[in-house]
Amino acid sequence: MSYEIPGFTRSYEPAADLTTSWYKFVKLNGATIAAVTAVTDAGVGVLQNKPRPKDQGSVAVTGNAAFAGTVMISGVTRVMTDGAAIAAGAKVYMTADGSVSATQAASAPCVGIAEEAAAAGTVGTVLASVLLKPLGAVS
Repeated sequence: MSYEIPGFTRSYEPAADLTTSWYKFVKLNGATIAAVTAVTDAGVGVLQNKPRPKDQGSVAVTGNAAFAGTVMISGVTRVMTDGAAIAAGAKVYMTADGSVSATQAASAPCVGIAEEAAAAGTVGTVLASVLLKPLGAVS
């Protein structure tokens, strides 16, 4: 069972609908956040909620709580896995969709250490507890 020990979190306005990026790494896009789309993206942290922009098509969303994206930048957080098993203590690497894997793809940064084992399962359904590494930390 995954768990969290929050460290530092920050709120950002989303550049687009990020409801499918919950518990995945996101990147900065100017002053907003966007979904990670490549392993070479600089993932700033893990999205903790399902934010949408203020104006979502014909539905106007009001109030900051309705659209702000909360990003955990440090601490232990739940992160979506790529569906493969991850051993406790293993380094984890960001994938092209912002999830994590114990297998490093070319140029993929190490983003943390698995605090507990995560069983194999369906992509998009398995969460791992990961101790986040600060950006720029040595692999």
